[in-house]
Amino acid sequence: MSHAIPKIEDATAWTPAQLESDHSWRYYFSSSDLNEIERALTHCKASINDLNDINRSNFVLADLATTLEDVADYLESGRGIKILKGLPIARYSREDLRIIYIGLGCYLGTPLRQSTQGEIIQDVYDRGENLYADSGRGTNSSNRLPWHTDRCDIVSLLCLSKAASGGESKLASLTNLYNLIHEERPDLADVLCQPFYHGRAPFEKDDAAPWYQLPVFTQHEGKFASRYLRRFIEIAQDYDDVPRFTPLQVEALDYLDARVEQEDVCLYLPFDIGDIQLLNNFTVCHSRNAYRDTPQQQRFLFRLWLAAHKGRDLDPLFASLYGSTRGGTTRGGILY
Repeated sequence: MSHAIPKIEDATAWTPAQLESDHSWRYYFSSSDLNEIERALTHCKASINDLNDINRSNFVLADLATTLEDVADYLESGRGIKILKGLPIARYSREDLRIIYIGLGCYLGTPLRQSTQGEIIQDVYDRGENLYADSGRGTNSSNRLPWHTDRCDIVSLLCLSKAASGGESKLASLTNLYNLIHEERPDLADVLCQPFYHGRAPFEKDDAAPWYQLPVFTQHEGKFASRYLRRFIEIAQDYDDVPRFTPLQVEALDYLDARVEQEDVCLYLPFDIGDIQLLNNFTVCHSRNAYRDTPQQQRFLFRLWLAAHKGRDLDPLFASLYGSTRGGTTRGGILY
């Protein structure tokens, strides 16, 4: 009996060549948009006590709200990637930029906690951590990031400054990747559509089960959704009650890791200062090259995790990671 998903025939299955020839996934803020953002910031600063208070009723947008509604549709039902360009970073303090970034995000989804301290916005810069240490996180390291998805519906980054060298973002359509694996190695596609054991991150709540089961590729009620971070699949092998990898499982993961790097899958996307990158976390995976800072130039980004207002329903197996699997609800983030 095959567990493989049929070929995905929708806009999410893009190739790098298609995105390079059609720039509809990019949006440039207009002067009118920026004036709206300025007014929303002024009103919001006068009406909140902290960042958790920000919402659409106190960060008020007019025409830009309609644009962001279209962005939400594009993320869920279009290509699943949108870059908002031209936010004037130099005009604002970092405190004001946090308000703006969360305020814009609230029109797409509900901000989620990204740590056990409850942060809804994370500073992404090199704190000298080793990503591959037990408690290492990619937000704190300049190491190359392996291909992965995050624990949210929409993952977003805002670029405040760039590294002296490196740090390029790499993106891939997971549906395009799945289709290619299904065509080239249907036996491995079948394996990747069956559950793998995933270990928990060290920063998750203490009473969570130490592992859960979830396929790399799923489809539920006609909607595709992928969860991939090989490091946590391998962590599960540390537990005695988790079955050992089969040779075919290892081959499938190796094939995926090699295939996602190839030019018909991998899109290189350097950040410009003021870029806001938005990804549908179920149809697009991402990676990042290693980078190097200098005293004169350091990479610094903000990150948001959002539970999409227009999110899809998920396979019930996602409940172990997301809490709720119903679209349009507050789900994901660091559960505690």
